[in-house]
Amino acid sequence: MSILPIDMQILFSQMNQVGKEQSIQKEGTAITQSLQGMELVKATEQQDNSVNQSKELGQGLEKLNNDEKKKQEEQEREKKEKEKKEMQKKSVFADPDLGKHIDILG
Repeated sequence: MSILPIDMQILFSQMNQVGKEQSIQKEGTAITQSLQGMELVKATEQQDNSVNQSKELGQGLEKLNNDEKKKQEEQEREKKEKEKKEMQKKSVFADPDLGKHIDILG
């Protein structure tokens, strides 16, 4: 399908409008970006110049100390449990006469 001369006349008459619309679209994104940048600058300046409410720190070092104490207590419990198990093993399998007396008659 080819373009007829009448179609060309219509297209050429609307060429200025198409060019304007395209330039507006290209400039529109730049303008919106610059506006957002200006708003961001204003917000940061306002935040810098105003007194801000302090944030609650929560449990920082206290929590670390508590965690360390818990770890130490847990390690101590594990050691005690191991010692108890070893003592039980020794008491169950230990024979006081084993290896001390030799039977040479037999």
